[in-house]
Amino acid sequence: MNTPAHVLVAAAVLAKPDAPRRNIVLVLGSLIPDALIFWMVFWEGAINGRTARVIFDELYFSDFWQRFFAIPNSIPLYIAGIAVGLWLRVELLWIFCGAALLHVLGDLPLHHDDGHSHFWPFTMWKFESPVSYWDPGHHGQLVGAIEIVLCFALAALLWRRFTGAFGRALIATVVVVEILPLIGWALMF
Repeated sequence: MNTPAHVLVAAAVLAKPDAPRRNIVLVLGSLIPDALIFWMVFWEGAINGRTARVIFDELYFSDFWQRFFAIPNSIPLYIAGIAVGLWLRVELLWIFCGAALLHVLGDLPLHHDDGHSHFWPFTMWKFESPVSYWDPGHHGQLVGAIEIVLCFALAALLWRRFTGAFGRALIATVVVVEILPLIGWALMF
């Protein structure tokens, strides 16, 4: 799934209109599995001047990068965080880990050959799904269309739940960030 879709899923499951700290933490949790990827891609592209081809065809699949990506994509890590948060009654910890876990569980079945080691630190094994959220060779067009429909449905649900201008502006922003790349690709081709 694209990163904004993960935010909408986590918000639909965990957000409460009267809990701004909780909602900020869940947004951060839903972003954390992809944050290191964005940072490393930015660093290699903007700072080191590497091309997108080098970044996504070579560096992304290197053992070095994959070991780093395994940590924020670890199902056992987030389950442990949820357990500790619930045991210690630290709501923000279990909310953060719960949102991150939702992200990882959403990614698990939607990556063909570009997935992560979701069971780190126990193994670096990767599930290679027959389905991809983006790759047309693995049903990416259909999955992408389903993702867009899901995002609009979740946004509508959240729109009803959050009646304030700020909350609705954030919902609209996340939806725009989700569909903007699709519009850009459609215009280019």
